[in-house]
Amino acid sequence: MHSYKTPRKKPLFSKDSLLWMMFVSVIFLALVVFGSYLYYKSSGYQDKLTKVESSNKILSESVISYEKEMKILKMQSVLSQEVKSSNMLLKNSIKNLFDLVPDQITLTKVVMEKYMLHLEGTTHTKDTYRLLLEPPLKSIFNTSKVNFKFNGLIGKYEFTSINSMSEDGQEEIDGKK
Repeated sequence: MHSYKTPRKKPLFSKDSLLWMMFVSVIFLALVVFGSYLYYKSSGYQDKLTKVESSNKILSESVISYEKEMKILKMQSVLSQEVKSSNMLLKNSIKNLFDLVPDQITLTKVVMEKYMLHLEGTTHTKDTYRLLLEPPLKSIFNTSKVNFKFNGLIGKYEFTSINSMSEDGQEEIDGKK
């Protein structure tokens, strides 16, 4: 074969093919770099998410703990109010009791329970007790019993008075029945 042209070296890839392969390579490299960047950022966000979840769990537990503590404090507040109210009632009851006792009678012992009052003291005469202290006690309590004993040393009568109110009677008075 004979040709009028001299053969020249033919490149393996044409200029258009090289340009195209370079463009594809640059795009591939950009995608790999962008994918690596996204992977790095998402792993950072995953770490942050894990930290936030653990922080959220700790905060949830502390909120539950504070709610329990708040319930306890509310119960203590209610109990405190009940005790304060009970103490005020007891104070008024004691004041009223001592207002009932006339000057001629001296108390040596007072025991107050929920439905019972135990009094011990001295009086000049039995009639002083029966006229001045017994009527108010009988109006408050269902049963009232008194025992007198004369003490010759001091020249007065020592008395022991036990006054009680049945629980049923108290419930009727309080309006619980």
